[in-house]
Amino acid sequence: MKNKETGNRKTGAPLMRKVIWGLIILGFCAMEFPGILIFGDRIYPFILGMPFLYGYIICCWVYMTAVLFFAWKTEWGRKPFFKK
Repeated sequence: MKNKETGNRKTGAPLMRKVIWGLIILGFCAMEFPGILIFGDRIYPFILGMPFLYGYIICCWVYMTAVLFFAWKTEWGRKPFFKK
């Protein structure tokens, strides 16, 4: 039987794993973007009532927290890391 969400016949795990990894890498790239330092000494524009740099970092933090929470809820790491 074909899974409608992923298009994979067995399970959606391989596609879901790729999506989660892509979202995590995108978040890390956004956090480590060196172009953000152009705005480092500026107060304007404001994000969420804070200077741009602080608002940007908090938005990245919220994004990564949401992605990791999604990964945890979908049981992204089903296999244990350490073998018993």
